[in-house]
Amino acid sequence: MEGRIVDKPFTFTVEAEGEPVNKKFDLDKNVKLVRGILMSSNYPNLLFYRGSQRIEISGEEIFPENYESKLLMSGISVAPDQKFRTLGNGVVAGNGELKIQYKDTANARAPFESYSVTIIVQCEMK
Repeated sequence: MEGRIVDKPFTFTVEAEGEPVNKKFDLDKNVKLVRGILMSSNYPNLLFYRGSQRIEISGEEIFPENYESKLLMSGISVAPDQKFRTLGNGVVAGNGELKIQYKDTANARAPFESYSVTIIVQCEMK
């Protein structure tokens, strides 16, 4: 039987063009599995055109370095139950750490300005 599913958002700011942002977030101790991931931003065009990252959960690489952010964003035409990039049967929360190494890369379609990035993890609770 599956536990209750909860969406947990974590936000950071990209303040300088081309500067990597390394963040570590702690998952709630009651998280059993991470079932999906979604990315969003206050300036979605910047995230879409400029962003890439490496994501790790409890020491396990989920998405490799330079994985494009646009592949983890939800489109307007996406059905509500398909917003998240699913992680198969889920990733065990283990030590409860979410690490992201985010990279902003110059793109003429989206001139830089400071923007925030939100990563939302869909969690199955104990």
